[in-house]
Amino acid sequence: MSSAPDPAPTPDDLRARSRERWERQAEIWERRRDWFQAAVAPVSHAMIETLNPQPGHVVLEAAAGLGDTGLLAAELVHPGGKVIISDGAEAMVEAARRHAAERGIVNVEVTPMELEWLDMSAASVDGILVRFGYMLVPDPETALRDARRVLRPGGRISLAVWDRVEDNPWLGLGTGILADRGLTERFSPENVEPGPFSLSSADQVTELLGSTGFVLPEVHRVEVAFRSPSAEEARRNFLEFSDRATTALKDAEPALRDEVHAEIEAAFAAHPDPDGPEGAIALPGAVLVAAADA
Repeated sequence: MSSAPDPAPTPDDLRARSRERWERQAEIWERRRDWFQAAVAPVSHAMIETLNPQPGHVVLEAAAGLGDTGLLAAELVHPGGKVIISDGAEAMVEAARRHAAERGIVNVEVTPMELEWLDMSAASVDGILVRFGYMLVPDPETALRDARRVLRPGGRISLAVWDRVEDNPWLGLGTGILADRGLTERFSPENVEPGPFSLSSADQVTELLGSTGFVLPEVHRVEVAFRSPSAEEARRNFLEFSDRATTALKDAEPALRDEVHAEIEAAFAAHPDPDGPEGAIALPGAVLVAAADA
């Protein structure tokens, strides 16, 4: 007699898993920050351009991670303005605080705060930045409604989410290899759980912004490239940044792990960096940057 399937995780289960994962991964993100930020810098700059922060503005970066996008805004709201950098993981908050101090940026507050429930007064900020956050929460609609609540009249939001998995080989290619071997699930639009590709449609993002009280939504695509000096280093970067991949290989036999590593490296080697030295890799990615008015 077959056993009953495990019950589907509740939203609170998903939130607890996400918080634990980001607490655990903060050290990796801080250590590999330069590599990741080099790839996604065009996304941060596009978000800043669409938000258009001005001197004197108060800007919130939520689900900020290390706060790279918010720190760009801090330079633009000076004098008289400030940026509030927040994240739900305490370890990320501490890392962001260190990063801001190292940069010597003083018009920044760093505080723990959940993306779905912003601990702020209504109509208290002029702009909101959320890079790679809304697709990871169980209820992005509630999160966006709360963002709309804290924006002042005439305020603006700028957000970024990953485009389709097939447009992001930097993450989807290695995960697909693991899925082919039955080690993990393939990224799929049918998967209703939060994940990197759960909001990977411009129409979906536009509809979500409109349904949560925002007006004049606009979405455009930004292409990125994740560069590594070799296929081996690209594989290491992928495995460190993908919690799904790390979990899939954690208990694998050494021989199987070596086979998977070799297969991933071979797949990555098919993406040579045209601007790099021999053997360098540039894995493509694509991001949807959306903005709307309150």
